[in-house]
Amino acid sequence: MLIPIQIKSLKQYFCPCLGGILGGISVATNFWLVFMPISLFILWDRSERRIAKFCWGFFFIFISHSWLYDLHPLTWLGFSWLTSLIITISILLFCSFLGGLLVYLWGILVEIVLWKEDVFKMKNYPLTVKVIFLSLTWGIGELILSQTPFFWIGLGESLVPGDIYLAGLARWIGASGLCTVQILIGFWIFLIQGRIKRKIRVKKTFIFGILIITLLHLFGGLTDSIKRNYEYPVAIWQTNIPTRDKLKIDGEFIKEKLSIAQKYALDNKAKILVAPEGTFPNNFYLDKVSKVNILAGGFRDFKNELRSSLLGFEIGNQFFTSVIDKNRLVPLGEKIPIFLDNVSRGLSAVGGIKQGSDSRFFDPKFSPPLAVAICYEISDGLKIRKAINSGAKLIITAANLDPYPTKLYNQFLALARLRSIENKKDNILVSNTGPSGLLGDDGNIIQLMDLNAEQNQIVFPNFSSEKTFYTKFGDIPILLLLIFFLVLNLFWKIN
Repeated sequence: MLIPIQIKSLKQYFCPCLGGILGGISVATNFWLVFMPISLFILWDRSERRIAKFCWGFFFIFISHSWLYDLHPLTWLGFSWLTSLIITISILLFCSFLGGLLVYLWGILVEIVLWKEDVFKMKNYPLTVKVIFLSLTWGIGELILSQTPFFWIGLGESLVPGDIYLAGLARWIGASGLCTVQILIGFWIFLIQGRIKRKIRVKKTFIFGILIITLLHLFGGLTDSIKRNYEYPVAIWQTNIPTRDKLKIDGEFIKEKLSIAQKYALDNKAKILVAPEGTFPNNFYLDKVSKVNILAGGFRDFKNELRSSLLGFEIGNQFFTSVIDKNRLVPLGEKIPIFLDNVSRGLSAVGGIKQGSDSRFFDPKFSPPLAVAICYEISDGLKIRKAINSGAKLIITAANLDPYPTKLYNQFLALARLRSIENKKDNILVSNTGPSGLLGDDGNIIQLMDLNAEQNQIVFPNFSSEKTFYTKFGDIPILLLLIFFLVLNLFWKIN
């Protein structure tokens, strides 16, 4: 009897850990098609121990956010090698623990709503109502997380580029809707497996599920891309200056490099030159008036506070004439807790900086209005959508992803592509070491520079005033559906 008990105990822990690992790999590698459905099937699999849900969430974050380890070594900031190792591992473990805790809490809700009776013998109507409600809670949960400092790269973004057709639904239901759809697909697989195991007929369930999934793909794939034009050339300067080297580089070096980038922009008749986050040092100014309009990431002092910003230098000026400050700051990396403010500069070369306005709408006057995302602000689809509703006709994403590995570049690219799909807007990417290039309004990659190389390139973005259903209504339909299915669940429970 001991061996069967041990096998059962092992399955209760091994399977959810495996499910989280598969889901994490799917997000980390942008390979959705096989790993994520299996992972979500395992997530739904009933366990007598709630800890199973925690294990799934822990390993999902541990694998998908494993790039956090690449912060190490932090010796260039004055930490010892061992201290650096402890800090980076602690950050990764803390984020993984938080991910596990959130999925654990969702698992408790699943037990309360769903596991009061045998799911596989439940009638279709109450079962559908309960599962849709639970799936919607996950989707809304990821929406809430996107408004916090916790950088959750979740199920919504995992569809890009693995299933770009299903991801096309984002123009209707956004990232939170994509989360809901994926959770439902996972349950569908779980339901079929469970009914087959209990020798319950599944033919109708299987055919109906395949039909719905096919229709969702067709609906998501139906889009007319805006006809491309070549009337507005934009120069991108991928600086490729490692973060660890920035402390050694002075303003004169940047000015020399900028001069080369400006010449390239002028030679190609570019309307704007765009440079990554953190390119210009604090209070940077040009030696001579600019001959091309410039949008560049840099630092500035504002009311005795240091800001990370996108600075606009208009033709004929030496100083920036327009600015938008970074709003969403990296905990410890940029935003230092008040109690550490006077004793630590955190995990950043510049120390603590202060956040700017939460509006991502930027009108530099020398270009059409823009929706701006600085670094991981691109994970916040809500603020990008608000900027486009305010009149933005193009998304510009400026970042500095060094020293992180390629897996983060791919995740960042997936986030940017989803923002383009949601709002049907081109997206200019400009990052220190990459990715840099142009994304189309349908999320497809039009141009992309080589990673980890200094490059200048011309792109031709479209400026569009067109708005998608998601741009107009955002997550309101998903919230209304959540309330509707909550009421149905309560009604069913009462009766």
